[in-house]
Amino acid sequence: MAFSDNVWWTRKARIQSEKRLLSNAFQAQALLLWYSFFSVSSAVYYLNLGETTSNPEFSGIAWVVFSVLVLCISGFINGLSFKERASLIKECYETLSGLYHKSKHSNADFAKLSSEYDQILGVCENHTDRDYYLALCIEHVTKHGKVDATTGFKNGLDRCPTWYHWLFLAYWYVRRWLMLIFLYLLPILIFTVLEYPSDR
Repeated sequence: MAFSDNVWWTRKARIQSEKRLLSNAFQAQALLLWYSFFSVSSAVYYLNLGETTSNPEFSGIAWVVFSVLVLCISGFINGLSFKERASLIKECYETLSGLYHKSKHSNADFAKLSSEYDQILGVCENHTDRDYYLALCIEHVTKHGKVDATTGFKNGLDRCPTWYHWLFLAYWYVRRWLMLIFLYLLPILIFTVLEYPSDR
């Protein structure tokens, strides 16, 4: 396994890290917007129709608690600094690109490059296993050429995904989408639970 290959795969994994963080930032902002809209809408609803509900006092308290929860979540999300972290990772993988080209030269000083590699990695957080597995699977699928019968690698790659990598990614995506669906439906579920007795 060549040093240049390690740099190349690290760069690919960091690219997936940036995409993950930017996706998290978008979903977090969309959820906050949705929760804020629903909170204001429920306040208007109970202000005008609160007396017709089965338990207006309880409903009002529940939505006040929900509004406070939205405020707390907003502070928590700001603390996660998704976009700032993504920016650092982008800077890291762009620097790794230059290091990769240096490592391809036959007269490269690998001791110096290895030290530079360690310094670059220290600039930002490490990528997750999911980021590396996703990079591995994407490169295997998108790389042109046939799979080598002996090694199982595609031309130009020094590794390939196993069934474990595919299962891990499938589980991760299912879990992520189920969680997002639940989070987006949460205000509707709360509203339905609070309003259900009035329909009986």
